[in-house]
Amino acid sequence: MPRRSVVALLVSGAVALAITGAVLLVVLPPRAETAEDTAQAFAEALIAADGTAAVALVADASTASAIAAAALDGASAVDTAEVVLTEQTAERTTFDLTLGLAGDTATSRLVLVDVGEGWRVADGMWGTLRVETTHGDAVRVGGTRVPAPGEVLLLPGRYPVTADPADLLDGATETTVFPGTDQDVAIEAIPNEAALEAAQGAIADYAAACTVPATGTPANCGMRIPWPADLVALEELRFRIDRMPRVEDLDAGTFVASDGELVVTARGTDRGGDPRDVTYRSDTWTLRGSFAVGPNGITLTVW
Repeated sequence: MPRRSVVALLVSGAVALAITGAVLLVVLPPRAETAEDTAQAFAEALIAADGTAAVALVADASTASAIAAAALDGASAVDTAEVVLTEQTAERTTFDLTLGLAGDTATSRLVLVDVGEGWRVADGMWGTLRVETTHGDAVRVGGTRVPAPGEVLLLPGRYPVTADPADLLDGATETTVFPGTDQDVAIEAIPNEAALEAAQGAIADYAAACTVPATGTPANCGMRIPWPADLVALEELRFRIDRMPRVEDLDAGTFVASDGELVVTARGTDRGGDPRDVTYRSDTWTLRGSFAVGPNGITLTVW
């Protein structure tokens, strides 16, 4: 009679007993996730600057959490993160979270709660950053765009804060965020050469719209056409741009485009009742106004 062999195999939480070719599978329940597990996973996500993983462990995920996750993905991670259990009940556990970053150390109280599906971080993870900028309607904080002026909740890390859009505006700084910190950052956003080129393109488009044939002096086009000195009635104005006004500087939210050359021909009736064309020329055609920079580029408003 052949002897039977019994082999026990533990693989991924299951025990398989093999008896003479037949397999009996006994599934063991997974080990319950503890508060310590979640706190440690949160600390590891901070060290990895993994915003998505960190926010997934937050009890009340919201739009603010999604912004914080994206911001952390573009930040420098903390160097060290240590969690030490200080208080525990059936539904609430508290840890001391000690973080180290670039030689600085901060300790905060990290509170976890049992949400029924496991332990989640409920308090002690956010720092507050308020931002403003001299140009534009937003700044970039880490890996995301934040409206400015505005306020954002951030996970621990060191964040680059830059002018936005970066292809039109220069200006940057860095700030370190720890849980419980409350900071203000102001970006001095300076329009760069690309912004000047974009403004010049906008001026060219605006000037083209100003110089279509018209029956009166176009408004907000920097023109004073003295046709009443020569004509009693105006039939049409025709324009020719010999040199486009140039944007020399963008400062304090305003612009000046100067040194344009414009030729205007007025057709109408002179004082003798005869048809007449009169030509006027300016080599100081100037456009002035304000500008705004946003996600879609630069927008000019001519006065």
